[in-house]
Amino acid sequence: MVEAYILVKISTQKEVYGSARSVVEKLMMMKGVENAELLFGDYDAVVKLNAPKTHDVENLVIEEISMIEGIESTITLLCVDEEILE
Repeated sequence: MVEAYILVKISTQKEVYGSARSVVEKLMMMKGVENAELLFGDYDAVVKLNAPKTHDVENLVIEEISMIEGIESTITLLCVDEEILE
């Protein structure tokens, strides 16, 4: 299983895309999303993903998460499998 965190920037145009909270609610409904939270700071939300393979994380981010209206950009952080480090 691959674990990843996705940092998300959300558009500030609420009248077009809705609130940041509504974007996070859409993220929470996606398959593979374990959690999604709003943030203060340079990024507006963080998403925790669990997927069978790295390729599945790639597909989720490119084909689903980045296509949600209101999401401007993402940064994907893949967690290191501790078994690899031993």
